[in-house]
Amino acid sequence: MKIIKVTVYTCAEPLKIPFRHASSGLVTALDGVYVKLTAEDGTEGFGEVRGNCSYFTGDTTGAVVSTISTVVAPKLLGLPAENLNRIHLAIEGSVEGNMAAKAACDCAAYDLAGKLAEKPVYDLLGGKIHDVLPSEENIPFMSPEEAKARAEEILEGGCRFLKVRVGADSFSYDLKRVRIVWDVIRDRGLEDEVVYSVDANQAWNVRDAIRNLNVLVNYGVTVAEQPVRYQSPLRLKELKAHCPMKLFGDEAVATVEDFVRYAELGVLDGIHIKLIKCGGIFNAVRLMTLAKAHEIEFMIGGMDEGMMAVAAAVQCGAIAETRLFEVHGHVRIEEDPTTGLLVCGSKVFVPEGAGLGVTVDEAKLTEVFTTD
Repeated sequence: MKIIKVTVYTCAEPLKIPFRHASSGLVTALDGVYVKLTAEDGTEGFGEVRGNCSYFTGDTTGAVVSTISTVVAPKLLGLPAENLNRIHLAIEGSVEGNMAAKAACDCAAYDLAGKLAEKPVYDLLGGKIHDVLPSEENIPFMSPEEAKARAEEILEGGCRFLKVRVGADSFSYDLKRVRIVWDVIRDRGLEDEVVYSVDANQAWNVRDAIRNLNVLVNYGVTVAEQPVRYQSPLRLKELKAHCPMKLFGDEAVATVEDFVRYAELGVLDGIHIKLIKCGGIFNAVRLMTLAKAHEIEFMIGGMDEGMMAVAAAVQCGAIAETRLFEVHGHVRIEEDPTTGLLVCGSKVFVPEGAGLGVTVDEAKLTEVFTTD
């Protein structure tokens, strides 16, 4: 069954609650970019990425749309829809970088192949080992009092993986929120059950990171995610040598090549795998395999993005040998055009339908390109 048509859509997705962290600035809406691949028999597969990610991936909505439309789409026409290896090589060989554009096309290919086989994507990947993914919950930039109330709500709902956003202009502000959340955890006797992490989103330099993390470790923090920009190998070794907790890479470890570089340096304890960074499901599975081989921990996650994009990450999470997930980045969207992914508190249920297991309402999307 050959791919005969590629269509690209966009969709503005206002947020119920805007967010801000150390690198993003204020974000009030997401820009969804959707790809539809159509097979000869009319079967359709969809993929999605968030376009307005310039602060994170360097992408813009226009750049993602243009790359898919002018470079990637022509390479996909005529390929056998069931042959994911050939599709992957075509996508990878179409252009250097541009991982967000590649991820949208890759996820659409998996959705299409799954629908043609009448199987969930996780079955194409060998079969699921998780039915439910216990997702991490965030404590964003807010007052200490609000952070306390948020932590109480999260823990009451059963979540056992908390992340506090740090990297504000004032470290004392960060410290107050980290400390008050730790008090909430201890008051409930959950010190040994909760994975407690902080994410600075590259906000600190190495010396400040060493100083700050050696303070935060006194308040139960066991994981530090992307505290610095990860530019100098020597400074990274200095950070690792003086870091009192597990060091996870996010922004700096996007691709398979990035992973190899940092694994060889021995400066990471874990990585945060996101499909938008690595180019989709195919490369996410490669990263999981490499991390396992190097005895490096990993979490499966994503951005604040639409349900279709999250569903692709959930399919990866279903086969992942980890307990660390961040897979409900769609929950703040006011009206998501995609349905079918069940979330209950911090629990995300792996859908059982064919392909990605979710359905998008095309009437809510704006077509911007087609190969017809």
